[in-house]
Amino acid sequence: MGNSTYIAKQPILDTNGEVFAYELLYRDTEVSSNIKNRKQATVSVLSSAINKFGVNKLLGEYKAFVKADPEFIMHNVIETIPKEYFIFALQFDEEIKNKVKDRIIQLHKEGYTFAINDTILNEDVIKNYQSVLKYISYVKIDVETPLNNISLIKDLNIKTIATKVEDTDKESTAKKMDVDFLQGFFFSVPKIEKQEKFDSEVENIIRLCNKIMQDCSIDEIVEEFEKSPLVSIQLLKFINSGLFHFRQKLSSIKQVVTLVGKTKLTQWLMLMIYSTPRGEGFVNTLLFDRVRSRTYLMQEIAKIVDKNKVSNAYFVGVISLMDTLFGVSKRTLMHELHIDKEIKEAILKNDGILGEILSFVIALEEFNTEFIDDFIEKYNISQESFEYLSLNASGDLRDI
Repeated sequence: MGNSTYIAKQPILDTNGEVFAYELLYRDTEVSSNIKNRKQATVSVLSSAINKFGVNKLLGEYKAFVKADPEFIMHNVIETIPKEYFIFALQFDEEIKNKVKDRIIQLHKEGYTFAINDTILNEDVIKNYQSVLKYISYVKIDVETPLNNISLIKDLNIKTIATKVEDTDKESTAKKMDVDFLQGFFFSVPKIEKQEKFDSEVENIIRLCNKIMQDCSIDEIVEEFEKSPLVSIQLLKFINSGLFHFRQKLSSIKQVVTLVGKTKLTQWLMLMIYSTPRGEGFVNTLLFDRVRSRTYLMQEIAKIVDKNKVSNAYFVGVISLMDTLFGVSKRTLMHELHIDKEIKEAILKNDGILGEILSFVIALEEFNTEFIDDFIEKYNISQESFEYLSLNASGDLRDI
């Protein structure tokens, strides 16, 4: 199980039994909900949803509730999260401090949505949240809450969700509470979602952060990205998460880096660092080796046949195996991602010079000698260059 990422998703239903939203729940590599650090769990859930599963694929048209403790609320990492998709369910064990209250007010003004997480509703809870109640949109009320206590929020403009509805008796109790939404095992157990794990090397991420913070040139930052195709893949998922809206079609990592900007890139890399357990390192699977080898080959071949297409070739290499990583078809991915037409046609139809290069790389991987011979002859590739490329394709040159 250690080579996969897991997340649990439980539906929240309206009173007609229709899905209103989901709650996303932390699961570790053993599919356990063992949480040692609340902030770490929150960041892990959000990073997995955005960078690994993709919010469109995971949530569809719905939003998701995610637990958020004071430490997470105060951290700048929250600013990297697409607020259109997530509702932050506050977990406060005591009265809210002024600095946290001010932070919630600021984020609310910026469009973030807040809830009170699962609670036995009583006067102490109301006291703890009193200073921010006007900024709360939902309260998740444990079904064990005494019915008389529901009146504590009756006059507030807050939607209510009965939680932990696990059997017929509790469903009956929830209906008596006259809530807006329902959640619990009685309706649906949390569904475990699984994704091939492709966490990036922490050293590479830190090196990228350093490059950006040292105010290096865009070209230097791009060069660092191109050393880590797996980071590049997650960057593509990030910019297509709903946080950015580009008028231009994307055709290279340099274009992506330029459009996103250094500040947002740094914040995103921080999200990656905080969501990667220390000491876990890079999961060195055959699939990841294939990604690294392919992107390298794409660049090397482009240098021979069309030097103006090197960055584009890298970009094609990065996304050409995303269907395998994410378990969806290439056509679906191309529909979800904001990709330039030339790149799309190279991947879907093998059209254009980029499509030819990709086909040649695949031919090298599969030892398709007929296609290899035709390509070598067409572009007059020397025997020495071909032998070098063949050696790399077979896996003997991996230090890239």
